[in-house]
Amino acid sequence: MPGRFAAAKQAGATEDEISETLYYAMRGAARATWSTIKYIPGVEDLNKEWKTKFERRSGT
Repeated sequence: MPGRFAAAKQAGATEDEISETLYYAMRGAARATWSTIKYIPGVEDLNKEWKTKFERRSGT
């Protein structure tokens, strides 16, 4: 993947365009992962627990 970003930069893509592309790629990967693991028994409860812990720590 680093080669793709180097090629995009060489072709004239801006930092904002590259950042946006990376954001959407990471978001897509996260969605694909969740759609794979969401059927594991108890994983949604773990997800809620971890989210609560993260929000408490980050103040979000």
